[in-house]
Amino acid sequence: MGYRMKAIILLILFSSLTGLYGINRYALSCRNDLLAESGRIAKEQVGVIEYRRNSGKMISRYLRAVGLPEGQPYCAAGQYWCFAEACRLLSINRNEIPLPRTGLANSMFNYAKKYGKPTKPIAQIGDLIVWRRGKSIFGHIERIIAKVKAGWFYTIGFNTSKYINGKKYEGVFVQKRNIYHFLGRLRFRGFIGFNTRRQYDT
Repeated sequence: MGYRMKAIILLILFSSLTGLYGINRYALSCRNDLLAESGRIAKEQVGVIEYRRNSGKMISRYLRAVGLPEGQPYCAAGQYWCFAEACRLLSINRNEIPLPRTGLANSMFNYAKKYGKPTKPIAQIGDLIVWRRGKSIFGHIERIIAKVKAGWFYTIGFNTSKYINGKKYEGVFVQKRNIYHFLGRLRFRGFIGFNTRRQYDT
């Protein structure tokens, strides 16, 4: 097989696995203090554990923030709650939250794609990574807290699992993810980024 053919095959594989064929990062406008505070709050949630499937004191709060009952998936709800809680602590209106009030990760991505600014597909700290199951509405979302290399990121993921001392726990954890790898049956879809502005800017 010639070099050119190998290059074409690798390009097709790369595009299908990552969705990076074209623009795939969309930036929403967000107050810089809100983005920073929501990130701090997200880090404080690491270690929250479910007491039964998709249930727990804090998990109920995440879900209520997007109008969902206990027991529902909460990966997107948790990310939204961090912004809502930041609004409360900063005494600002929830209308400042850049994300839509939804429990669906891909609804957040669709919103960013529609209303956000397309950028180069280079993720930043504080961005959200979105995965999707096939062409369905289902997926997953996590917040980037560190960039490594070769597609690797450290994230904060709500509704994720972790083995601790040989025992599996479900809840909120720091994860190491690679956008070139499938996440279970989920494929990387893109990044939701944020264009920050000072609180006094319009």
